[in-house]
Amino acid sequence: MTNTVATRNAVPKGGVVLFAVTAVVITVTLALGSTVCATDASASCPNWPGCYVGRLTPLDATQPWVEFIHRVISASIGLLAVASIIVGMVYRHADKLLVALPIVALLGALTSGVFGMMTIKWGINSVEASFDLLAAIISMGAMWRAYFVACKPRSPWIWSGRTKLGIGAVAFLIVGHFFAVQVAGSGSLTRCMGWAMFVRGAGDGPLAGWVAQQAIMGIGMVLAIVFLVVRWGRRSGWDILCAVLVIIELVSGVLIAVNGSSHGLGTLHAVPAVLILCLTMTATMRSARG
Repeated sequence: MTNTVATRNAVPKGGVVLFAVTAVVITVTLALGSTVCATDASASCPNWPGCYVGRLTPLDATQPWVEFIHRVISASIGLLAVASIIVGMVYRHADKLLVALPIVALLGALTSGVFGMMTIKWGINSVEASFDLLAAIISMGAMWRAYFVACKPRSPWIWSGRTKLGIGAVAFLIVGHFFAVQVAGSGSLTRCMGWAMFVRGAGDGPLAGWVAQQAIMGIGMVLAIVFLVVRWGRRSGWDILCAVLVIIELVSGVLIAVNGSSHGLGTLHAVPAVLILCLTMTATMRSARG
């Protein structure tokens, strides 16, 4: 009887793969967004949706292509999210979250896309930019949660000490990234999804707000490392990858502090910050499943 119920509640492999692909694409989009920020590529395609007036694709320069590829991949999220919602509706008997979570992911992606368009056409202020980033992060988290639900519908959320530690790490990291945009100067690496080892960028301020943001980000990073250490006895390949990314994040931060930033070094610092947040999120979700 138990096997019959489990079979009836199971989501087919194709549906699980679709949820996973959608979550990965959203994560890649966030990572590309941080690359666009770190390389100052956002203004290199001055038109929207095409790169230039009367021309869809960029010229041969690297920066416009980084921005354009980011736009193309971002556009694909809508289609993938809608497909995920349809699959979730078909198998909603297995778990209602299979519908609700992809809808949240789609709304977050659409919100971030609208802010992206506004950035190119009219420009946005720091508050709007913060909510742009927050919407993208919510979209990523919702879709990864949907993937885990699809793998094991109706599994209870286990509030263990390890799970609470992971939630604390994720919460501090998200709040730190959110307020980083608030305190960052227009050309500062602080505004990207990175943490430059307490290096105050050009135009960052006010000082009290910047110090508070750096402290929040620092606590988040420490909690993420502690969470990783706690899991190390039963580590997976994803935990090893997270450890490598933490090392890259810290080393690149030190190099930026000593030598200053460049496009390559800024990207090397900003992209791991996205992936550390993602891997900490997914590890927390795995922990909550027991």
